[in-house]
Amino acid sequence: MDSARALLDSLMGMDRNGEGRGDEWKGEDVCKNHLVAFCPHNLFQTTTKRVFRSVQPCQKNHSDALRTSFEGHEEYEKYRDIFERDLRADLEALCFEADQFAVQEAKNLRQAGVELRLPSELKQKYKEYNTRYAELCKESEELGEKGEIEAANNVMSSARAIKGDIDDLRKRFSADYEGEEVCKTCGMRVRTGESDAARAKRESHLNGRTHAAYSKVREKLAELKERRSQRESGREAVRTEKKEEKKEDGDANGKRSRSRDRRRRSTSRDRKRKNSRSRSRGRTSRR
Repeated sequence: MDSARALLDSLMGMDRNGEGRGDEWKGEDVCKNHLVAFCPHNLFQTTTKRVFRSVQPCQKNHSDALRTSFEGHEEYEKYRDIFERDLRADLEALCFEADQFAVQEAKNLRQAGVELRLPSELKQKYKEYNTRYAELCKESEELGEKGEIEAANNVMSSARAIKGDIDDLRKRFSADYEGEEVCKTCGMRVRTGESDAARAKRESHLNGRTHAAYSKVREKLAELKERRSQRESGREAVRTEKKEEKKEDGDANGKRSRSRDRRRRSTSRDRKRKNSRSRSRGRTSRR
């Protein structure tokens, strides 16, 4: 019963009966990463255990219906910025972990050289040849130390015969190995070179779930960083525009203030002149 309810919640949303408030996506049990993009925790659950070392399954609701409700909400932009900030932190942590893993894998790279590629049915025989060869060499040496030269030479002849079998297998099944490099996307080792085997290995790696998961993570992280940069640039442009407007208003107010001061000073001078002329006429008339 609970599993069926959870499935319906995921497909249709928790307000599927029409009784919701329209902001059920705010709930603590809703995956906010899924609302703005995807849940990286669940993205890695289908990859090899060797890589998703610290990523645990997300038990929250990943409802597409809630995402649709969220995208149509009046506060969408406000909460989108908040949720994208948290998602960006999660993706950065995943990329950091992959980069650290790459550093360790770089220490284990197989270098280019000649590689023995025995068929599975010959591997045991090759191992037995080497064991028997080492035993005969030791036996021949011990016989020589005892002074039994002829017996030592006979044993060494048998050892050389086995050594010939070993060399024959190496000659038949040795091949050049082009080496390895670390994938900058997921941190795993991958074959280099242009041989058919190397190309097939690289193709398999690039099409693998682990590489695909980290590719998606890095692409989304780059997108979120670019969006954040654009928003910050927009906000800075608005701040600069407001500063310019404030400065212009201040300059205009300053000009008006200086103009008023000049008018006051001019009016004051006119009054003084009038008063001076009036006093002068008064003195002339008394004379």
